Amino acid sequence: MTSARSFSTPTTIGLATLAVLGVVAYGYAEYGGWNADGAGAAARYTARFSFPIFVLAWSASALATLWPGGWRSVMLRRRRAIGLSFAAAHFVHFAALLIAVCVFAAQPSAKTIYGGGFTYVLIAAMALTSNDWSVRKLGPRNWKMLHTFGGLAIAIVFTVSYLGRLDEKPWLAIPALTLLGSAAALKVFVWMKKRAPQRAVS
Repeated sequence: MTSARSFSTPTTIGLATLAVLGVVAYGYAEYGGWNADGAGAAARYTARFSFPIFVLAWSASALATLWPGGWRSVMLRRRRAIGLSFAAAHFVHFAALLIAVCVFAAQPSAKTIYGGGFTYVLIAAMALTSNDWSVRKLGPRNWKMLHTFGGLAIAIVFTVSYLGRLDEKPWLAIPALTLLGSAAALKVFVWMKKRAPQRAVS
C-alpha cells in the first residue's frame, strides 16, 4: 500500500517535472531531434501539459466550497503541491521556449514577450511564497491578493493564447476555453455566494 508520505509536495513536484521533461523529449523526437521544429513542438507541448495542472489548482477552492468532501477536498488539501507542480512544469516550458527563441531564432510576438514575461514574474513570486513562512510574513490578506491576482493573470494569458488558436486548432482551443470558462464561472459563483449574506444584512 502506498503511504500518504509518498505523495508529499516534493514528490508531486518531482513527478510533474519528470513528466514534462518527457514531453520535451517527445517534442524533439517527433521532429527528428535537435532542430527548430523540435524546439517549437517542445515549447507547445509543455504549455499544453501545464495547462490542466493550472486549472486544477485554480479551481480547487471553488470545487471544494460548492461540493465539499471526496476528491474535491483532497484536491484542496493538495492545492499547494498542485500549484507548485504547475510552476515547475511551466518553467520547463519557459526553458523550452527560450531554446526555440535563442537557439533556433523563433520569433515570439510582443504579446508573448511582455505578457508572458510579466506572468512568469508572478508565477515565480507565487511559487516562492507558497509556504507557511511567507503567509506569516506577508500577512494572509496580502498573500491572498498576490495569489488571487497571479492566478487571474495566468488564466487571462491562457485565455488569450487559446483564443488565438480558435481558427487554426479549434479541437484544442474549444476544450481549453471551456475548461477555463467553467473554472472562472465556479469562482464567480462562489464569490457571489459568499457576498450574498452580507447584502441581505445590509
